Amino acid sequence: PGSTAMAPLSPAVVLPEVALVSAGAVGGALLRFAASEFAKRRDCGPVVILALNIAGSFALGTLAGNGAGRQAQLLLGVGFCGAFTTFSTFSMDTLNMVQRGQLRRAASYVTASNVFSVGAAYA
Repeated sequence: PGSTAMAPLSPAVVLPEVALVSAGAVGGALLRFAASEFAKRRDCGPVVILALNIAGSFALGTLAGNGAGRQAQLLLGVGFCGAFTTFSTFSMDTLNMVQRGQLRRAASYVTASNVFSVGAAYA
């Protein structure tokens, strides 16, 4: 009585969920890679990553707001959106701007990323 320990999950329970997350992640990662390559070739700078983060936040917010089921959340939310959005790249872009002395640009990028991503998730 009073124990909060959870019973271990069997592979039969976990593997289908892992497969859903993995399948979504492949799609999200490939789309992010394509967008990043496009940005490099067009010298677009961090605006593409900003757009990806906003779009991913909108998608995740829409999923959550529409009461998506567990499978949709795993496939699209955790898998696709988790791989599609890229906070680590956002962080490196910001750091690179700061190191180059582009403080106003870095501050604008951080502000826009946060305001629009959170706003998109709310929409």
